[in-house]
Amino acid sequence: MRRGCGLASAVALVLVAQAAHGQLSATIGVDSDYRYRGVSLSNSNPSARLTVNYEGADRWYAGASTTRAALTEHDSYLQLTAYAGWLAATLGRTSVELGVVGSHFVGSSGYDFAEGYIGLLANEWSARLYLSPDYYGRDIATAYVELNAHVPLDERARVFAHVGVLAPLQSVAGDAGRTRGDVSIGAGVVLRGWDLHVAAIAASRGGPYPAVYNGRHATIVVGAALSF
Repeated sequence: MRRGCGLASAVALVLVAQAAHGQLSATIGVDSDYRYRGVSLSNSNPSARLTVNYEGADRWYAGASTTRAALTEHDSYLQLTAYAGWLAATLGRTSVELGVVGSHFVGSSGYDFAEGYIGLLANEWSARLYLSPDYYGRDIATAYVELNAHVPLDERARVFAHVGVLAPLQSVAGDAGRTRGDVSIGAGVVLRGWDLHVAAIAASRGGPYPAVYNGRHATIVVGAALSF
């Protein structure tokens, strides 16, 4: 499976070709635990990430990131993720968003997967629906719905919350056929260019989640990120 790798290459070409005409930024960050939709993909250990993002004219955006992901208890892989999207329309103070995101795992491409998404974006909240025909290469079609809220307390501090539900779109035996939910709530502050944040994160058991080992289902994650 090469979808994630192909998407990453396409986004890289867009970034190189259009960086001179749009806004290009990069972020380096580290978290005490790499949590994806509530599930640890770092064996509950610290994880670093590099992200490059491009915001172009006509409301297009694209980006790519890299980190390490532990998809089994003893093996981790370099994860390359790319995304591209478009703010398709504006309804009052809300924007309609369309996009695609894909991940490639170097050395274990059988986990590669892609999702298309549609969302609504407002100043202090966002909602998205993601659809994947083959979630993490498990031959399971899935839908993921998320609602995010972010409220500024002042020009530096904010609080945020998230709730999401991942559900298979077909009959699947065992735990993989269960619907799984995840929630988080936290706060952040920007100091001298660094974004410092802390969040309580939890996920229910079962469902078609990617990691095949048993990690903690609830934790506190602290992290820091620097953008330039």
